[in-house]
Amino acid sequence: MDLGPTAYVILGILGLGPHSGYDIKQLADMSTRHFWAISYGQIYPELKRLTESGLIKPKDASRGTRQRTLYSLTLKGRQTLHAWVSNPASESLEIRDEMLLKLFFADEMSHKETLRHLEAMVRRHKAMAAGLREHEPMVKAQPHRMKYEVMKFGIAFHEWCADWFGSLAKDIESGKGDKK
Repeated sequence: MDLGPTAYVILGILGLGPHSGYDIKQLADMSTRHFWAISYGQIYPELKRLTESGLIKPKDASRGTRQRTLYSLTLKGRQTLHAWVSNPASESLEIRDEMLLKLFFADEMSHKETLRHLEAMVRRHKAMAAGLREHEPMVKAQPHRMKYEVMKFGIAFHEWCADWFGSLAKDIESGKGDKK
């Protein structure tokens, strides 16, 4: 079975324990979203596919009229997750950032508009770093070291981005590096 990254995000989260589709989305939003976002529109079809493939198993956990299904890894699912995680083959790196895309075409903007855009990017990255720092004590207390290490990467990455965009804004304000 050919699995994509969204399937592996789901398998990885289910490796932590049984969760519903809603739980998976919430956990992904607090963790992997910073480098691999997934949507409900991806999660539920993938849960169906993973169930049909025997990688996860559903269990009805409904209460009263509230329907709820918890999914857990099967042995085959755990083996599939392990095989993927332990494979050091590198795939391509993709950064999808609409604000960065707009900056690429900033020659269409005035200096003032470009500076406003850069200031927004600085604010965004500072906010992302702050959001990660809010969860840092909780993640640091967990027995899963690498989740904390990846979180530290995210904090350092967003702090670096904020500094870089801020430095670029200062260069543009001063006229440094302008093409003649």
